[in-house]
Amino acid sequence: MTTSTGPGVDRTVPRAELLASITDASVLAAIRNADEPASRAEIAQATGLSKPAVSTAVARLAARGVLQEVGIRQGRRGGVATLFRIDPDHGRSLAIVIQNDQIAVVSRDLAAVVRAEHRAVVAPDSDPARIVAQTNALIADAAREHAARVLAVTVSIADPVDARTDKPAVLERSVFPAALIDPRRDLQLPAGADVVIDNDVNWAALGELREGALRECANFLYVYAGEGLGAGLVLDGRLFRGSSGLAGEIGYLRADETQDITQHLARLGLGTAERYGLDPSRFPGLDDESLTAVVDALARAVANAVIIVNPEAVALGGPLSRIPDFAERLGDGIRSLSIDPPRVIVSASTPLRGAAIEAHRLALAQIGLPKEMTA
Repeated sequence: MTTSTGPGVDRTVPRAELLASITDASVLAAIRNADEPASRAEIAQATGLSKPAVSTAVARLAARGVLQEVGIRQGRRGGVATLFRIDPDHGRSLAIVIQNDQIAVVSRDLAAVVRAEHRAVVAPDSDPARIVAQTNALIADAAREHAARVLAVTVSIADPVDARTDKPAVLERSVFPAALIDPRRDLQLPAGADVVIDNDVNWAALGELREGALRECANFLYVYAGEGLGAGLVLDGRLFRGSSGLAGEIGYLRADETQDITQHLARLGLGTAERYGLDPSRFPGLDDESLTAVVDALARAVANAVIIVNPEAVALGGPLSRIPDFAERLGDGIRSLSIDPPRVIVSASTPLRGAAIEAHRLALAQIGLPKEMTA
């Protein structure tokens, strides 16, 4: 017997069971990393495990339905090798993204192939109950189209999420009040699935880290500029959420004693006094003086965060980042105000991309692949 301990863990695991799970994980990693279905001999060569150990692991995983036989290959000496792959329909992952203007639900199999994708438009006057009903309808549509067991679910909402409770963090002002729902309580999430809930900016930052232009960058800020302002912080290759999930809420940085940066930008012409938040559609109508004031104010806010965190890069996302003049001038301003100027890029990542990637990684972990093997 061997004792396994860690935060919140105090249990005894049979040694044989532990060794079997380690062997199974290595076999799964070798098969997943192969360019095509693999034979037992090829798995043994890739892992360094003995052929008997590989055969036993393959039999175990096939009995569980994780692996499937997909044919044979004629050997060079006349032998026949049975080929295996991870059964893509053994389970699936589900990514749910709820934004003020639309909802998206994407189901992927274990080969990361999208098997169902459904979207719905959110009306401007929608209340949380209607958004919940729309989301649950899309979840049901995805289940009818892709019926495999759900192993992992990621949920993205357009408000901060308290890292301690997985509930939306209720702030004094919110640009996205329609997204204030409790996903674990309100959504019809499959029982037994691994569920992770976070805000949209963090998911977009994670997508940039996993598969974006900054996937080799361990320290960067993802800055969202649209109806609201926010930042996702990636530090030492990990998403940093803060003690209660409010890390990166740069829209609340103080512009002066009476207003935050969001209110300040609105008063410079990017919004109105009647509504908290920004209106990107007003940007083209700004005169040069107002445009300069807007860019300078936002550049100062981002540069202050850069000075504190010292990232290698800043990724700009959101509607304003897609305006070339704005993105170029903002990047110049951030670099000019920073003591160690970062690289500034315009990110193509989205909340759906990050949520779908992480849901797939969690699903693979559910079948026995350690998370470090799914990166």
